[in-house]
Amino acid sequence: MHVVQALVSLGIGGSEMVAVEITEYLRAAGHRVTVVAADGPLADRVHAAGAELLDWPVGRKRLGTLRYIKLLRSWLLENPADIVHVHSRLPAWICHLAMRKIPAARRPVLITSMHGQYSVSFYSAVMARGDHVVAVSEHIRDYTLKNYLPADFPNLHTIHGGTSRRDFPFGYRLGAQWLQKTYSEFPELRDKRILLLPGRLSRYKGHATFIELLSVLHAEYTDIHAVILGRARPGSRYINELEGLAERYGLGDKLTFCGARTDMRDWMSASSIVFNLCSDPPEAFGRTVPEALCLGIPVIAWDHGGVREILREMFPQGAVDPDNLPALVQRTRDFLDHPPDVENSDAFSLQSSMEQTMSLYLAALEKEDG
Repeated sequence: MHVVQALVSLGIGGSEMVAVEITEYLRAAGHRVTVVAADGPLADRVHAAGAELLDWPVGRKRLGTLRYIKLLRSWLLENPADIVHVHSRLPAWICHLAMRKIPAARRPVLITSMHGQYSVSFYSAVMARGDHVVAVSEHIRDYTLKNYLPADFPNLHTIHGGTSRRDFPFGYRLGAQWLQKTYSEFPELRDKRILLLPGRLSRYKGHATFIELLSVLHAEYTDIHAVILGRARPGSRYINELEGLAERYGLGDKLTFCGARTDMRDWMSASSIVFNLCSDPPEAFGRTVPEALCLGIPVIAWDHGGVREILREMFPQGAVDPDNLPALVQRTRDFLDHPPDVENSDAFSLQSSMEQTMSLYLAALEKEDG
């Protein structure tokens, strides 16, 4: 089986991680995989898996990107694929238009994954135009049915993301080398209880709320230190706004921006509490939540979207009414005063997610052949 994974880039993010995890799983099973995306930090994993990378910026929003329609069509005719699986909107349009003129007998099955609560528009509707459509949570499934697909659409599949128990083992202990290196780079973290908010620097991720939370608690708990883990889009001034907000609250020595990191497991393990505060729209899935919980680290998060589904299964005491700052403050106090135990859970495993994806691929091909 030859599967093409198409996405904007191989940067660090939720949909990018899913595409790379599928790539690794398929290659381990002996299948051919080609990734169509702009190069990025996750490219090393694609190469290590033995997959082919077409470093094409099919997610770049400029007129010149349209040339990849013809280029991809020609490539698919020379390199027949069984499945094209797309993970974002502009690459989906490129693939849809490229495949439209391929003869039906040679046309791959198109699978689209709804990784977000996309704005309702003609542009976004392409994510519901696959032969099969994957929703990454029941929340996204409901959103897709409400806005794009009829209730009786047979080829809408809910496949939650998953966390590798090998990469995020329960009870993982930090190595002395990682601690030494981190304290050398960020000496302000030594002997502190870390409150961690991971995720790219985007307004809906709740960074301002996180800073407000810290402004209420920092005098009461002198041993806490907040860490924001993530990178802003190139040219964005959002980080300047957040730094200004922290300064106005007098939190300059209580908050650290660490940028994008690939050692998420260690940062989570070093933390007392991990937060997920995505507000509007809510998180489609929220992979950082099961990652932290798999390690045994408590999570506090708004109780909506895909995160609600995770917390109900793995850690219901971490759920807080959305946008309720007083409740968020009190729950954080509770966890700081009496750290809760996190039970070891097999929910939302990467193995299960990959097996469901493989089953979908095989069923889609069988149906096509039939």
